[in-house]
Amino acid sequence: MIISTSLLYAAYYVIKIVPIIAIGIFATGLAVNLGLMRKFDRLVKPLSAKARISGISALSVLTCTFSSTAGYSMLSEGLNNKRISEREVIAVSLITSFPGILSHLFTFFIPVVIPILGFTTGVIYVCLRGFVALLKTCLGIFLARLWLKDIDNQSTNSQSSVSNPVHTSIDKKHALNKSAASTYKMLKRITPIMLITLFLTSVAMELGIFQSFSKILDPVMNILGLESEIALISATLIVNTYSGMILSGSLLGDGMISTKGVLIALLLGNVISFSTRFVKHSLPLHVSLFGPKLGGKIVAVNGAATLAIDVLLIAVLLVI
Repeated sequence: MIISTSLLYAAYYVIKIVPIIAIGIFATGLAVNLGLMRKFDRLVKPLSAKARISGISALSVLTCTFSSTAGYSMLSEGLNNKRISEREVIAVSLITSFPGILSHLFTFFIPVVIPILGFTTGVIYVCLRGFVALLKTCLGIFLARLWLKDIDNQSTNSQSSVSNPVHTSIDKKHALNKSAASTYKMLKRITPIMLITLFLTSVAMELGIFQSFSKILDPVMNILGLESEIALISATLIVNTYSGMILSGSLLGDGMISTKGVLIALLLGNVISFSTRFVKHSLPLHVSLFGPKLGGKIVAVNGAATLAIDVLLIAVLLVI
């Protein structure tokens, strides 16, 4: 039963996400092969110069405003073509945090979160999530400026290679074939890895392995003297985000919990479930795109940053 359920989950996720990855890889390859990257100079150059990241990294950050998966696919393609370094990928993964949350603004936060939690509580919560993402983006820019001091030379070389007449003379048909071949080659490599990682993660979830990690924070909740409603919401968020939101809105509407209590509960739910959430959703995608070592680093760095900021926000809410 566990094996069949895990296989179905893994297959569903792969079928859902692989087309987006394919589009991101193909679009990036085609843009490079046709020399179209130069047309994005006005958008890319300011970000590239400010954060000292390459043009393709800056473009991936902008792409994350619409699709985080497509943006990460661009980074993967750039890394495989040795246009960007592993350090740059880690820094850019943090920089994409704020653009990434913007991609969910009109698909999740405005149509789902705010109506469920109510305007005031919903807007405050959305702003808190945006603040967390903005701090991570600032951290990414800081790391990029610290690590990538020679990126100006790399960007110049990259742009000169893109502007080379040899590239501009390549006909569209050849560019399409080359991009398609590159996309197929990468999908052939990452799809099995993604499927296997998702399957193993789902099995671990079904066996309740990750829930044991969540119990570690139970004593902390008792020490802080958190009300039962906060604990209930946080526990529900571990199982399902939508269920946790709906429960929060219901308890808030009935006057059983305050706005402050809901915010603490939602943030605490993120903290308790962070290991489960990152392993279940982020790890399979990043491992498939960047490999176990680098993919694991990206997930660990982003997860640690989110956890630290969430804990800080909870502490502030408990004091005020």
